[in-house]
Amino acid sequence: MKKAKNELPIKVYQTKHGTRYMFSFYAGQNTDKDYSRTIQKRGFKDYDSAVAAYLDTKKAFESGQLKPRSKRYTFKDIYDQWFKQHKQNIKPSTAFVIQGWFNKHILPELGSLYIDKITPAICQRAVNRWADKRPHSYKDLISRAGQVLDYAYRLELIDNNPIKRVIVPRLKQQTTKDNFYTKQELSKFLECCKKQCDLKYYAAFRLLAYSGMRKSELRALTWSDVDFNKNTISINKTIAMNENGKNVVQLPKTHNSMRVISMDQQTMSILREWQIKQRKDLLRLGYNAMNGRQIVFNGKGNKYLSHITLNTKLKNIQAKNGLKAITVHGLRHTHCSLLLAAGVPVNDVKDRLGHNDIQTTLNIYAHVTKQQQKDTADIFSRFMQA
Repeated sequence: MKKAKNELPIKVYQTKHGTRYMFSFYAGQNTDKDYSRTIQKRGFKDYDSAVAAYLDTKKAFESGQLKPRSKRYTFKDIYDQWFKQHKQNIKPSTAFVIQGWFNKHILPELGSLYIDKITPAICQRAVNRWADKRPHSYKDLISRAGQVLDYAYRLELIDNNPIKRVIVPRLKQQTTKDNFYTKQELSKFLECCKKQCDLKYYAAFRLLAYSGMRKSELRALTWSDVDFNKNTISINKTIAMNENGKNVVQLPKTHNSMRVISMDQQTMSILREWQIKQRKDLLRLGYNAMNGRQIVFNGKGNKYLSHITLNTKLKNIQAKNGLKAITVHGLRHTHCSLLLAAGVPVNDVKDRLGHNDIQTTLNIYAHVTKQQQKDTADIFSRFMQA
């Protein structure tokens, strides 16, 4: 593209339809100083038309009748601004999850669209696709996208939040498999672990099942958290991923998650056996594992154990022995269910698991056991016959 004939800002360019003319001129600095504003018009078929339009436009601008259009932002532009602000108030692990939701689901739908051109209809199509692809978390996606649009509203970039006008799909209730073991199933699982796993993983799965601690809490344990004299384990930290996908140590999920768990003697004996073996193994590799900062269940290079490793070990044991498939978190469900089945008060179960309120315990573990449901019917029958 080259300037035409004289000092006027008229430029010539070529299109498939032939020669065309255009002009642009500086219209001042944006008040935010993040970009320069220009006024531009193009598509004129001859030079004289471009000059006439330039002179008229320049005169209108200088008289205040014409204002340059403000910079237009895409949804991703606003998301970047919002996330930079929002992540200062949340844990790195939460930031990692939120970033994943946006990168995998929200930005592919809305990211490239101009924020002021996103309509309720566009939002509805996105919401419908999220509900189809992510039936268990699509409402979280709606909420997070809505936060970005609210942020744009507060910046006065849009007049209203279009996602608030969508119809949220109501999905059919899906039957879910029990993510916990019965007493007999747990005994079988641990028996298989003892025979087929390294001592480290047998100790880890035993501890998860007999303490009810979260996987992230188990991975963060150091030997200073384990009191063999009192048979207790202190939960005071957790392993999570930051926004860069790196392991970080942080405070537990909630204030109530900071707790001391009493343990049975047999589980503590297995832990002591593992500690002795770990020290010998690490000493051969040149590590000093005699201090309290040593990770209880270490991974490669004496670093934190990968959550993927625990998942894989669990699945392998289940597949090899034809056991019911549950997740690592299902061992926490198992612990709670068996405590309730044993008659432990719900409040005590809540405190042991580190839940914030009793409703969480009741909501998640309302299924206790099939045997308890049968017992309830038997108790009522005996009462009526007395």
